Amino acid sequence: MAYEQAADRYLKALEATLAPDMLRGVYVVGSAALDGWRPGRSDLDLLMVLDRPMTASDLAMAGEMHAELEATRADGPHCDGHYVTPDLLGTRSQAKVPSAVDGVFKPEGHATDPVLWAILDRHGVTLRGPQASELKVAPDPEWLREWNRGNLESYWRTHVGYRTHFSSQDPDSPVNPYLLAWEATGPGRLHATIATGEVISKEAAADYTAELFPKYADLCAKAKAYRLGDATVTCTAAEALRVIDLVEAVCNSAKELP
Repeated sequence: MAYEQAADRYLKALEATLAPDMLRGVYVVGSAALDGWRPGRSDLDLLMVLDRPMTASDLAMAGEMHAELEATRADGPHCDGHYVTPDLLGTRSQAKVPSAVDGVFKPEGHATDPVLWAILDRHGVTLRGPQASELKVAPDPEWLREWNRGNLESYWRTHVGYRTHFSSQDPDSPVNPYLLAWEATGPGRLHATIATGEVISKEAAADYTAELFPKYADLCAKAKAYRLGDATVTCTAAEALRVIDLVEAVCNSAKELP
C-alpha cells in the first residue's frame, strides 16, 4: 500500500467522523513527508488542525475511528497523528493534545515538539486546508537544537543500559533486525539536526551516521537495507552490542557540537 492510499483512507475516516466544519486542515508529516515512507516499515503520521477543541463526544468518536482503522488496516500502516487547534500551531507549548500512536488513540495525548513543526513547515504535504508552508510554523532554530539535544540524552542515551541484556546472550544468537534499524538511524537523525538544522529521513540518517562513524558503516548499511524492505537482513547479539556502542558514540559526539 502506498502512503497516498493510506492517507486517503485516513482522511475519509476523519471526514466521516468529525463534524463537516471542524477540520481546518490535514497534513502529512513524518517519514512520508520526508520521502522516507516504506511499506511495512513506516507508520503514517498526520497533523489535524481543528476549528475548536475536541469535546468528550468528539474524543470518543475519534477513538472508535482509530480502533476501526487499526482493526482493518491489514498490511497497511498504523494511522498516527496529533489533533491541534490553530492557536497551538508552531507554539512552544507543553499542552498535551489528543494523539494517536501506533494506531492507538489517546485522548490525553502528547505535547507537540519542534521537529513536528519543522517537518510541517519545510516538507508537509497538504491534504486539506491552506498550504503547509503558509501556516508559518517554523520553530526557532535554537529550540530545535535544544529539543534534539534533550531527546538524545533523555531517551537515546538510556539505551546504553541494553548492554547488560545483550552481553549475556550468545554473540551469534539472533536479534530482531528492527532493533538494529531503530538504533542505527534514530540518534543520527537528531545529530544531523543539531549539526545542520535539517530534519532528515531514517535512510538519510543511516548514510549520515556511517560517514560520521565509518567503523559502524556496516551496521548502518544493514539498517538502511532493512528500512528499504530487504527481508534478508539479520542481526545478532554481537551486532546489537555494537549498535548500542554506536548510539553512545552519537550521543557523545552531539554533546561536543556548538
